[in-house]
Amino acid sequence: MPHSIPTLCGSLAGQPFTFNVKVHNAAYRALGIDYTFVSFGVDDAALAVQSIRTLGIRGMNVTMPHKQAVIAHLDALDETAREIGAVNTIDNRDGHLTGYNTDCTGAVRALEEVTRLAGQRVALLGAGGAARAIAWGAKRAGAQVTVFNRTASRGDALARDFGIEFGGSLADFEAGDFDGVVNATAAGFRAPHVNPLAVRQLQSHLFVMDAAFLPVQTKLIRDAASAGCRVVNGTRMLLHQFCGQIELYTGKPAPLDVMSAALLDEIARVEATEARECATSEA
Repeated sequence: MPHSIPTLCGSLAGQPFTFNVKVHNAAYRALGIDYTFVSFGVDDAALAVQSIRTLGIRGMNVTMPHKQAVIAHLDALDETAREIGAVNTIDNRDGHLTGYNTDCTGAVRALEEVTRLAGQRVALLGAGGAARAIAWGAKRAGAQVTVFNRTASRGDALARDFGIEFGGSLADFEAGDFDGVVNATAAGFRAPHVNPLAVRQLQSHLFVMDAAFLPVQTKLIRDAASAGCRVVNGTRMLLHQFCGQIELYTGKPAPLDVMSAALLDEIARVEATEARECATSEA
């Protein structure tokens, strides 16, 4: 198998971003491993996968819009990626490429920082790619999952795919019927004043997780904390997803605390940069 010095890992993305670069490289430094992580913006999933073989790249994260497109070009899928129908991680072992999905692992590990999922009644907001991964992981962990989505046909399709319930639109969510709620919609991402739920829908007995990680404290998380809920912000899901990738690529336990510091630092840098650019454009 071809190899590089240092060992190269990376990300296939429609639009490259810095969060995974900072977190992965911080983890490799902490582990004392000569790995380097690079984010590639690519249009052609087939050629991108071929580059992994040609260059001997150890592993590749996969982000939208390539999570489904890469599947046809891999040698194997693990059970999680096969059943979810999406790959966010490609593991290269001597030229044999296997697709994994660590999004679901990240969600479950993050939620289980505040609660044991077995037997819990979980409301899942959204029916996109993130929601599919969360639904599969939460159900596998023993939760009773009900999906709520603005478009009924998509919500119903997700429910049928995974043998869970469809509860209707987000307005139909009633806190008294559930132990927890997870937001997997885009509402709140880079929109600090947007909450997909009304404040009256949040009650203190709930655990609440938001898959959105920018800002770290979304309005849903702030409102839920004010209501007395146990909260999990989106950085925890993202970090645990990265942990699964790093453990695959290196065979070593991921240094979560180091990774968390790197991610929070990068989020703060990005937010400060965006604030300066906004102020400049308005001047």
